[in-house]
Amino acid sequence: MQQSEYVSQYIFNQEYYQNELFYLRKLIFEKLPTVKESIKWKIPFYDYQNRPLLFLNPKKHNLIIGFMDGVHLKDEENIFSTDSLSLKRIRHLYFPPILDEYDLENLSEEEIKFQNEEFEFFEQSFCKMLQKAAIFIENKNS
Repeated sequence: MQQSEYVSQYIFNQEYYQNELFYLRKLIFEKLPTVKESIKWKIPFYDYQNRPLLFLNPKKHNLIIGFMDGVHLKDEENIFSTDSLSLKRIRHLYFPPILDEYDLENLSEEEIKFQNEEFEFFEQSFCKMLQKAAIFIENKNS
């Protein structure tokens, strides 16, 4: 595991999406323990087998997860954002919105269940796409 102190500091300094960034980082390292992380263009990047795999770009209103060779990955779950289709090779998706405590108190059990299912779908789809991206890089390197 090659976690970067610079990325840790970057995440600690974020005003938005701090927990989500740590969560994604944990998932990335669980699925691909040999991935290398660094800061490039002022955001966290993850390289696999010395090739760029993905980046995390927190904005005020959303957290963008960009797959560098996303154009080559089959998206059966339709998780990639349609506004990334105009990009040459990158495809991105958005981290689903997470409700705060106040919102959760005002939701019905059914709405909370839906929120949980949506989050589980995101996690499964993200992990599948991460595996596909790693396989693409492995095949490219061989």
